[in-house]
Amino acid sequence: MRPIVATQIAVGAHWVGHIFGQTIYLDTVISSGVAFGIVLGLGLYLRSKITSGVPGRFQTMIEVVWTTVDDYITRMIGPFARWVVPLVTVLFFYILVSNWLELIPTGGRLTSPTSDVNDTAALAIIVIVLVHVTSIRRQGFKGYLRINYLHPDGLPRWAYIGLAPINVIAQISYPISLTLRLFGNMFAAALMLEIIAILPIYIGFAFNGVWKLFEGVFVDVIQAFIFAMLTVIYLSMATMSDDHQAAETATS
Repeated sequence: MRPIVATQIAVGAHWVGHIFGQTIYLDTVISSGVAFGIVLGLGLYLRSKITSGVPGRFQTMIEVVWTTVDDYITRMIGPFARWVVPLVTVLFFYILVSNWLELIPTGGRLTSPTSDVNDTAALAIIVIVLVHVTSIRRQGFKGYLRINYLHPDGLPRWAYIGLAPINVIAQISYPISLTLRLFGNMFAAALMLEIIAILPIYIGFAFNGVWKLFEGVFVDVIQAFIFAMLTVIYLSMATMSDDHQAAETATS
């Protein structure tokens, strides 16, 4: 099996193009555009169908997700951060749709953008930049330094000489963790589909159905949920001086 896998599965292969001398992974760009288009289309569809009366099934589902996210953000960060609800909701559905794309049999033409580290790194950078900007705007620059790099509170000043580098390393680890957690799981899921595809058809057919059901219902949903949840937790840690230790414990 090892020689077959080695020769029939091209790990990290992409459909590439070149723009201004830069290599572009066109399959990731196109798949990301498709995922974004689906989420945007669903949003526009909901806008045209939304009602204050008896909601339909789709509106009910979105309202449940929105209410859950709003309640979680209010408890973790505070009422001032309700502007985060649309961001987290869109992130969840974008990642979920991106994860599901690889389950569509397109002969490799449509891949999961989240199985490319460039896509997950871009999402992580957006989240982390937003976290630091929000922390500075909410706490001021001195409060930002204290909360993110000079904690926990109540220690002698000399203790922060040793703690500050550790906190800097922790801040650096957040985008790396966001990037690799999502990428690693989705890359492994895509690789699993590739392995199933080279199995004999009488074996692969059954495995393919079981795996796609398991991935679509559990793996893809959980990974989208974790990314969205960590976005809220990182914002909470960066903006709440009293409760950020509790949020930090939730990520460990």
